[in-house]
Amino acid sequence: MPWWVKLSVKLALGSLPVPPRAWRALGLRRHSFAADDPTRLVPPLAGLVARANERLGRAERSVLEIGPGAMVRRAPIAAALGLGPILYLDVEDDAPRELEPYRRAAEAAREAGLAPPDLSGCATREEVLAACGARLLIGGPERLAEVPAGSVDLVFSEVALEHVRRDALAPLLAALRRVTAPDGIGLHGVDFHDHLGGALRHLRFSPGFWEGAAVGRAGLYNNRLGLTEMLDAFAEAGFAAAAPHRLVWDSPPLPPGGAHPALHRRPADDRVCYAEIEARPA
Repeated sequence: MPWWVKLSVKLALGSLPVPPRAWRALGLRRHSFAADDPTRLVPPLAGLVARANERLGRAERSVLEIGPGAMVRRAPIAAALGLGPILYLDVEDDAPRELEPYRRAAEAAREAGLAPPDLSGCATREEVLAACGARLLIGGPERLAEVPAGSVDLVFSEVALEHVRRDALAPLLAALRRVTAPDGIGLHGVDFHDHLGGALRHLRFSPGFWEGAAVGRAGLYNNRLGLTEMLDAFAEAGFAAAAPHRLVWDSPPLPPGGAHPALHRRPADDRVCYAEIEARPA
């Protein structure tokens, strides 16, 4: 499907008075597309924990995931890996309400040789999360005021930060800096391409249009920050941040005429498709 057709269809659907959760129930505008893939349950989370252990030089305990979506189902796996307390922060509640996804995750942990919590006595999602030592916070950075300062060993996100609105990123990172332990770490995977075909076509649009309500309702929004700008935002929040791993294009897939001039893009950022950011308190 041509990108401009996809854009038009998504904008049209977004204008309809349908709640986001209803679209996702129909298989549209879904977050966490890999949540139903069993191979995406234990190995990625175990790998992330191992990476954090290596960077920290110790086993982390408390963990906060930003924008987990349906991946809250991995709470039994996180508990089986020795993590706790486990915190999830999301702007809307997209975590499974039925219990079967959590039971499947617990079974995947057992098959991997781990010992997840016993969920047999749980009748609700809330009881499952409590059994895992997990808590789901719905809202913005203000919800992190409930988390003690310096109490989180590992903060991580998987392609979530690019969806934080530009004016909300600084408050979020400031809140993350407050809750991160002095020797803690943040590990964040960030996509920098658009959702119109995986290029940079979204850079053609003016801020007035792109930051407006229509793009957000259509499920197309990302903040269009480049890697340099993202690292600068971490630094302004009090982190020492770097991107040791990057996926880059051979040549920038910019739209005809280049990026909108109001974005003030740095040319080096236009080659970065994806990056893994490591952030420590400065």
